[in-house]
Amino acid sequence: MCIRPTARFKKRGLQHGFTLLEVILAMALIGMILGGVYGVANATMQLGKSMNDARVAETRVTNFLTQWRDYLETMPPGIQLTADAEKVARGASGSLFIVGGHMPFVWDRRLRLVDAVEFGLVRNKGGKDLSLVVRHLKRPAKARTPDQFDTLAELPILEGLKQMQWQFYEPVEKKWFTSWDPTKRPQPPLFMKLRFAFTADPREHEHTFWIANDLSQVSAPQAPPATN
Repeated sequence: MCIRPTARFKKRGLQHGFTLLEVILAMALIGMILGGVYGVANATMQLGKSMNDARVAETRVTNFLTQWRDYLETMPPGIQLTADAEKVARGASGSLFIVGGHMPFVWDRRLRLVDAVEFGLVRNKGGKDLSLVVRHLKRPAKARTPDQFDTLAELPILEGLKQMQWQFYEPVEKKWFTSWDPTKRPQPPLFMKLRFAFTADPREHEHTFWIANDLSQVSAPQAPPATN
């Protein structure tokens, strides 16, 4: 005896797989999971990039300060230091000019033979921030004036600056000056103070350096005086 399934059982047997709504919900869930994974991965990459950029910036500042400290504390006799009070921009000092002796911020052996070095602030494109540029200068063989120099090399050493100022301490008058004229003060200052900040960094850097005191007739470096 053979019993055939009725139409009702046949209809139930054909109902298998997922409905369109279930497929849409599953795809939406998968999309949410993938989006979350991508967001976490992207945030991790951005954090790593930010940490790397901060580490590079911190290393550059540290090297910049080390260069100044090594140079100023070993400055030989016969150096002529000139700093003008020209205001390049709000919160910025003018140029700093050094003639004679070994040169700071030398990245090539040929630059050790230059006669002078100049530090100047230039405004970047767009006018939003400044760059501190070092220029190594050589006096031409047939110079017409004592202040005539040719630029052999130029390199930005600090970029994205919001402000950059330097001050100089005169031990006889016991005052800080924003400019330094060697015709009025033939001896270099006893201390030099650097104050600078970056546009993308809320911190403000302030460092005071002792200048080789054999030029200032001081037997030992004193504590830098406070400023207002």
